[in-house]
Amino acid sequence: MTLMTAKETTFALNGRSLYWVTVLSLAFSMSRAGAAPAAEKESIQHFKMISVVEYTGKGQFRNQIEMLFEVKKEVLPDQKVRYVVAGKDLNPNITREASPAAFSFILDKSTRQLSGVTQEMALWARVNNESVRSLEKVTKENVGKTWKQTFDLPQLGDSLPGKLVFTLTAAELKTAAFGEIIAVRALSEPCFVKTEKGSIRSKANAVYLFDPDIEDIHLSISVFEAVRDEKGFNEMLRHEVATYRTDAEGASVDFTGLGREFEQFVRKAGLSRKGVRVVKESPLPRWAQSEGLATGQVAAICAAMACEGAPNPVISVCIPAARTVAMQSLGEISSIGEFATAETVAGSLGKSVTGIRTMNIAMQPAFLGMGTTTAKIAVGAAGA
Repeated sequence: MTLMTAKETTFALNGRSLYWVTVLSLAFSMSRAGAAPAAEKESIQHFKMISVVEYTGKGQFRNQIEMLFEVKKEVLPDQKVRYVVAGKDLNPNITREASPAAFSFILDKSTRQLSGVTQEMALWARVNNESVRSLEKVTKENVGKTWKQTFDLPQLGDSLPGKLVFTLTAAELKTAAFGEIIAVRALSEPCFVKTEKGSIRSKANAVYLFDPDIEDIHLSISVFEAVRDEKGFNEMLRHEVATYRTDAEGASVDFTGLGREFEQFVRKAGLSRKGVRVVKESPLPRWAQSEGLATGQVAAICAAMACEGAPNPVISVCIPAARTVAMQSLGEISSIGEFATAETVAGSLGKSVTGIRTMNIAMQPAFLGMGTTTAKIAVGAAGA
C-alpha cells in the first residue's frame, strides 16, 4: 500500500475521500463491538449511525443521514484481521447508485497499522498509522481521573491540523444489560488550519461507552465545530455523529440504568439542542467541504484513539458512516425529514435508543465563543 504524502493531501480533500474516512472510522468503531473469541474465524456485528452536517453563514445548509451497517470480521494468520463493511441507507430519497458499496481493510494487531486499503482511503489510513505513535494507553486505573493526550501530525501539511490536544476524563457507570461500563470523554483544545483565504478555528469533542476492559464499544458520540471569519461575518460548520450497537434489524441495545451522571458527562461534548433553521438554503462553501470537514475527520479519528488508548490494535469508536459526509456535504441526497421537522442527533438518540429516551444529553453549544446570541446573528435565525 502506498500512503499519501503531505503534499498530496490537498487532492484528497474532496467528497469521495471524506466518504472513505467516515466509512473507515465506522469500521473501526464496530470492529471493537462484540468481538469474536480467538477460536472463531469470523464474526458479524451490526450498528446504526446518525450523522448531521450543518452550516450557517450568508445562507444555511443542513443534511441528516441515518444508516445501518454490518461489519464482518475475519481472523487471518500473523495476528491480522480483515474487516468487510456494508451499509444500508435509511433514507427513502436515496438512489441505488448512491448507496454505499462494501469495502474491506486489514488491521495488524501487532503493529496497530492499517493496510489493504484503496487509494481513496490511503490518507485516512496514514492519519491512523501516524497517530498511533503518540497514543497513550487507557486502563481502568484512569477511572475518576483527567489527563491530556497530544497528537503531533506536522507531516499532514498545512491543510490539516498539525497538532491536536485533548483533555480526557473517564468514569464508571452501570447499565442493566451490560453491568459495569466505562465512559471516556475527549474535549479538544482549539486548533487552526489554513485555507486559501485565511484560517479556520475548530474543536472536536467525543464520548465513548466501553465494556469494563475498554475493548467492546457500545455507544459513540462525536461533535465537531469550525468557525471562519469572512470579512467580519462569522461562518460556522458543525458535524455531529452518533453510533450505537443494534441487532440485525436495527433495534438498539438496552442502556437502561444510565442516569444523571451520564447526562452530565455527555453534555460537555456539546450536542446541539436545536438544529439550524434553513431560511436561505445554500451549498457548503469550498472551505467547509475541503479543509473544514477533512479537519473534522482527522480530529474524530484522533479523539476516538485518545478515548480508547492502546490496549488493542484498533482505533476505537470514531465517526460511523458510508458515503455520508460526501453525500451530505455535496447535497447529493435529501435529508431524512424536512428542515422544520428533522431531529438533532440528540433527539434521534432519545427517540430510538432504549435507556436514553428520558434523558437531556444536549446543550446549546458555544465551543468557540459563538454563544446562542452570536450564532443567531450569523445565521439570521435559529430554530428547531
